[in-house]
Amino acid sequence: MRRQAAAVRAELERLPRAIWVLALVAVINALCWAALTPAFWVPDEPAHAGYAQRIAETGALPDLDATAPKIGLVAGSQEQRTVYDALPFGVEGQPSWSETKDRTLDSQLTDGPPLNRTRPRQALNATGNPPLYYLLQAIPYRAAYGAGYLDRLMAMRAFSTLFAGLTVFFGFLFLRQLLPGRPWAWTVGSAALAFQPMLGFMSGGVNNDGLLYALGAALLWGVARAFRRGLTPSTGALIGVVLALGLLTKSTMIGLVPGLTVAVVALVLRDRDRRSALKGALTLAFVSGAPFAAWLVLRARITGESAAPAGGVVSASAAGGLEGLRGMVSYLWQAALPRLPFMEDQFPYFAPWFVYFQGFIGRFGWFQFGFSTLWYWIALGVFAALAVLAARALLAHRAALRARWPEAATYLALLAGLFLSVEVAAFGYKDSTGIFFEQARYLFPVLALYGAFVALAVIGCGRRWEKAAGVTVAILAVGHSLFSQLLTIDRFYLGAPY
Repeated sequence: MRRQAAAVRAELERLPRAIWVLALVAVINALCWAALTPAFWVPDEPAHAGYAQRIAETGALPDLDATAPKIGLVAGSQEQRTVYDALPFGVEGQPSWSETKDRTLDSQLTDGPPLNRTRPRQALNATGNPPLYYLLQAIPYRAAYGAGYLDRLMAMRAFSTLFAGLTVFFGFLFLRQLLPGRPWAWTVGSAALAFQPMLGFMSGGVNNDGLLYALGAALLWGVARAFRRGLTPSTGALIGVVLALGLLTKSTMIGLVPGLTVAVVALVLRDRDRRSALKGALTLAFVSGAPFAAWLVLRARITGESAAPAGGVVSASAAGGLEGLRGMVSYLWQAALPRLPFMEDQFPYFAPWFVYFQGFIGRFGWFQFGFSTLWYWIALGVFAALAVLAARALLAHRAALRARWPEAATYLALLAGLFLSVEVAAFGYKDSTGIFFEQARYLFPVLALYGAFVALAVIGCGRRWEKAAGVTVAILAVGHSLFSQLLTIDRFYLGAPY
């Protein structure tokens, strides 16, 4: 392990300046989102902020007791409810400014009787989440402990922006392992990550997805590194630590386990030192599994209930028997592909286009607003051009692709496993509530693959046009981010109807 740590340290010392610049840019971009987006307008922010507040105030996990008090839509502290009710930007209704409401809210939070800061169920739908993210968020909360609630919330948001920087940092490291000898492609691919609007938007709020994105990028880096250097016990430990941290952040990380299994099998089978590779695999399994198992046991002992899978890893009910199975298969198919003639319509829209593509390009707030349809079609044209260039790069380097096909299969398996875990959860949720569950952000633990897609497109332009293409892509990425923020300013501060 010391030798692995020394190798990692030496690798960090050799890193180009671009990685640090782009990581900083990602943080600054997310800080802009944190400042622009009104409180509680990041998805599920009341729940995640409530969980963090509960830990910071009491040192205890949220209570699962069904008899605990509930307050309307937010079963949170009096501070949370006061902000939720009085903030000029309610989650529902047309946003508007009101100096009177602003003064009233400020008076309630600072001049009136002290407001309760914690209630047993204030984590809402985040209650079953593992605690790592919220333990970290207790740091900025306590640092700003004497400030008002909105200032403490902003401190937590600012802390979350660091995870956007880590996502780009590990994404750059992943591209460096994936495409050796192509530093310009690493830089352009990482720039696309740094300015990805939904990454900045989500990382600019209090939501454990931000940490999960960073750990997902770190996992991809670890896997790519193992394919370059082999699966040794130290490499297995490195990947295991990242996976363990991910599992202690959000159970969605389980969706990456099938793809990681593909990687481990491929690495063991190809290694001449099979014994060392098997030790690496066992080390990975133990280092990642033991902390998560300990958390499950601890959670059960504290609350009497098991930790609920979060954000997309649950089993669909088998109560429907064969019909239920057929419905789930049809649902999963239509989530990714056009409906076949014999299938019952499962979605009121074409999910790959409406949920995943448009959601990736950008839907903000609680996903009520985004670009006009025309701009999504323009974005589709840009992505189609990038896809052609990426395919050209793969075709030009097909010999290398054939030699590295197990690694390529691993990345496809990581994406597919995560997608299926989300959609299985979505099917069960839709079946029980009638509400559609899926969102593009749930796939962002493998967002570094988007950086690889952009990097391949740049390589596909050839050496002669590579730099010009990279600059063009970077400018498009900056524009994409800027206009996404302008949309948010228009939505919340200029009173445009939506």
